[in-house]
Amino acid sequence: MTSGTEQSPDSELDGKRIYFTTEPGRKQKTLDKGMNAFAQYLTKEVGLPVGYKPAISYQHAYELFRTGQVDMIRVGIYGGYKVLEKNVGAQTLAIQKPSYISVLIGNKKLRAKSESANDSTSKDLRVIEAERVGFGSLYSGSTFMWPLLDMRSQGVSLAQTSECVHVSNQLDLPVMVAVGHLDYAFIKGNTTSLLSRVSKEYLPSIYVAWKSPEVKRNNYFIVSRELVERDGAEVVQLLRQAIINLSPEDEYQEKVLNGLSKGAQGFELPNADFPGPVNERINQLMTDYGKPPSCETE
Repeated sequence: MTSGTEQSPDSELDGKRIYFTTEPGRKQKTLDKGMNAFAQYLTKEVGLPVGYKPAISYQHAYELFRTGQVDMIRVGIYGGYKVLEKNVGAQTLAIQKPSYISVLIGNKKLRAKSESANDSTSKDLRVIEAERVGFGSLYSGSTFMWPLLDMRSQGVSLAQTSECVHVSNQLDLPVMVAVGHLDYAFIKGNTTSLLSRVSKEYLPSIYVAWKSPEVKRNNYFIVSRELVERDGAEVVQLLRQAIINLSPEDEYQEKVLNGLSKGAQGFELPNADFPGPVNERINQLMTDYGKPPSCETE
């Protein structure tokens, strides 16, 4: 027996355990598999137990971080904007290497109409005006905020659509376009494939109406002030190095990366271009709309 003042090996580790969560944009089973694989990788590389706490919603993920139930959170650009704004002392740990491409897909029946309005060399986002358009979650960076920023750069707003809807599971968007419930939708593409999130059965009914000309970043990791201040920031340095070391050239690490985001090319240190300037663009967009943008209020 151990005395009341002694600790078991497990209890000694409790104070050193690291927990993280992520915004839920996919089916929970798929998300759990990818995040648990990432937790196993970090545990091995950092030398401390790392655990994944699932979030039932984007807001729940932010609450887990705010209340200290997790030490690290994986976010897109919109979630990152919210987390950094609401959590004093939180720091960006590592950012996604450029690999994300914003893709607007349309029902093929509309292709002739859109191409008559825009020749093949000057396609732009005006094709969604007066059409039914789908976005990801109200809190999604890849399938809501990035599209809004792209639309803003071309003078297009949510109010100019005939109807816009939010879909919590991003993988449902291509289905809704293919069967005609939506005319267009924004989905997440990458440098490997623009349509990797479209099931083969729906590809014949879908076309790429527009894609962002630049390859962007979306996902990144934020750590809490408490973790930054722990052990002279040694734990943070170990976490950062383990995440940055992930390489798609290694078969095992490629699986870990794909579990985080299919087609991910890895992570690197935050820099002068990201996330600061993107957060400033979001600030400007918020000023334009006068309130947090939403299909529900347009």
